[in-house]
Order: sequence, then C-alpha cells, then structure tokens
Amino acid sequence: MKKFVKFSYDDENYKLEIYCYILKVGEIEELIKGLEEKNFKLTFIDSDNIRGELELAEYSKIVEIRKQLEEEGFAWSEEKAGFSLKEGRS
Repeated sequence: MKKFVKFSYDDENYKLEIYCYILKVGEIEELIKGLEEKNFKLTFIDSDNIRGELELAEYSKIVEIRKQLEEEGFAWSEEKAGFSLKEGRS
C-alpha cells in the first residue's frame, strides 16, 4: 500500500508526507530509489515499510510530484490532507 499521509504548509514550505506498507519483495528498493530521486527525506525504512517527507517552497512542484506519485499507485482522501491540492494555487 502506498499512501499520502499529510499535506501541510508552514508559511515558508509545503510538506508532503508518505507512508508505504505491506510492500512486495523487491518493491522497497525501487520505491527508495524513486523517492530519493524526487528529493524525499526517508524517515523510516524496514523490510516492508517506508515513511518519508518532501518539503518544498514551490506549490506547483509539490503538485507535480504528487501527480507523479499517483501514477505510481499512491492514493489518499484529499479531505484528510488538510486542504485540497489544486493546480490553480501559486
């Protein structure tokens, strides 16, 4: 399972937090590589779980990365994110 956990803003940066669990054999290495390429800070890794966060000042870049992750199977309920991720925000 690949989940978005939280999306927040602290007056300077946007933060996107993810959690992946019950990962298949070999999937964890692929996810680590992909998340690191997107500049995620991985805060927890074990045999079938990953937790990480991405902090950026640019809203449009966070939205772009979120869309890429959705294409890779990440999902969440936007109303639980704190506020909706819409393309129109600057």
